[in-house]
Amino acid sequence: MQEKETAPGKLARRSLTHPQGAPRGLLLHYMLSKIGKQPCYGYEILQDIDTKTSGAWRPGAGSVYPILKKLVTDGYIKADEGADGADRKVYSITQKGLDSIKEDEKMFLNSGQRWMAMRGLFIELIRPEHLTRFMSEGTKAQFEGTREIVARRAKEMPPKDLEFILKEYILNLEQQLDWAHQNLKQVRPEAKSRTRER
Repeated sequence: MQEKETAPGKLARRSLTHPQGAPRGLLLHYMLSKIGKQPCYGYEILQDIDTKTSGAWRPGAGSVYPILKKLVTDGYIKADEGADGADRKVYSITQKGLDSIKEDEKMFLNSGQRWMAMRGLFIELIRPEHLTRFMSEGTKAQFEGTREIVARRAKEMPPKDLEFILKEYILNLEQQLDWAHQNLKQVRPEAKSRTRER
């Protein structure tokens, strides 16, 4: 007879796989940041998140509009009637909201570093037979992420900063390539002659 799964096991899996399982508060911070870039309607925020996450995260209107209401009440954004005359509100940032975005950025930089520091734990949770897929997808995702950052944010960055990022990325790729060749030689001795030919 199959043993009944415990509640903590179900909750743990649900929090990692459920589309709404984004870190607590991420929706509010992202909404504030988007409105900080340019005034927008609530439905535009929903469409934007869906597009940028390729449909992996789709918060509903029941999540977005109460947050917008709270941000207005707390003075982080303001709501005005849309230009088209329809009964829709366009949301724009206030100075209090801009100040909050600056503080949020520090928090997210620190959070990103903490997540990177925990990657060793995630690696331990993956069975050896699944590591090939994990590594392949991870390498691809890392490149796609870097390319996306450059594509989306290059115009906002000083050319010197962009040049530094790209040169640093090339240096990292060269180091990774050297490391991969060295490990390949240990795995397959016949690869030694092939890597010399490159």
